[in-house]
Amino acid sequence: MNKLTDWSNFLKAGKAIFTLENEKSGNRFTYKVKKLKDKDIWFVSVLNGPDNYHNYHYLGCIFDQTFRSTKKSRIGQDALSFLAFKWLNSMLNAGAPLPEEINIYHEGRCGRCGKRLTVPSSIMSGFGPECVKKQNILLDKHFEI
Repeated sequence: MNKLTDWSNFLKAGKAIFTLENEKSGNRFTYKVKKLKDKDIWFVSVLNGPDNYHNYHYLGCIFDQTFRSTKKSRIGQDALSFLAFKWLNSMLNAGAPLPEEINIYHEGRCGRCGKRLTVPSSIMSGFGPECVKKQNILLDKHFEI
């Protein structure tokens, strides 16, 4: 997934987990983005501890393409993890190129269903073979509106 639009699609697929890394500063954050069923709202959590499965803390939500904190946010708006995700979301929305020192890695699971990816083309796209078909259908319907 090299194209910016691919990352935007992956991030909002429904069950995305990815790491954002800044090579220059050495900072990296792992995020989990889950879509609310039947609505265009995504809940964002950040890994904040040693357990890669249970140490995610709610950061905020994406609503109308804007990332913001809510009353239930467990991490402040001045935290680097919050600011980094807010920046990434704005860059993806603007279609702006990411600086060379910024890397994004998915965790090897489908961004839509969360199943482990094993086929090389699926690993490259971030979507399993069935979900990539469904994701394209969803994207086509979205653009028809």
